[in-house]
Amino acid sequence: MGLAISDITTADMIFQLNSRFAFGPPLNEMIGIQKEFKIFTERYSLRQAFLLLHIVPADFKQRKLWLEFLDRLHTNYISDEEGVSGHDRIRGAYRDNLESNKPLPIFTTTHLADDDRRVLVTTGRPIIYERLTYLIISIPTIPRDEGQAARTAAKAAKKRGKK
Repeated sequence: MGLAISDITTADMIFQLNSRFAFGPPLNEMIGIQKEFKIFTERYSLRQAFLLLHIVPADFKQRKLWLEFLDRLHTNYISDEEGVSGHDRIRGAYRDNLESNKPLPIFTTTHLADDDRRVLVTTGRPIIYERLTYLIISIPTIPRDEGQAARTAAKAAKKRGKK
């Protein structure tokens, strides 16, 4: 996410996701929405699902970047399941969890892509002051300053190659 959208927007999107899938009434509402509309199925992309749920940045420039990021999960992100894109892994995790007999609250976070380039889906207790078990979705992220340095180096190398 770090290269796709601003740091503050990344934090806002994580907050929105964690709030919409939190334990209690928010999770119950999402279970009902999934049961009635099946938004986390192959019929819809994450872009479409999050637009329908209005999980988007308020700023329209950042919104466009957020939606482009969601689209890139199809092609630029692998997952912890062999042969499954990051996009399909996330969508499937939401679907399987919300349709299960005992849905867990869902906690979205990020990890450094240098540590693991895959989208990871696990269960655990990510909030130290809670005893709840969550479905945890972690998205690999490249910090903005590292991404900018890589782009600058690539441009310089390309320019040197033309001389």
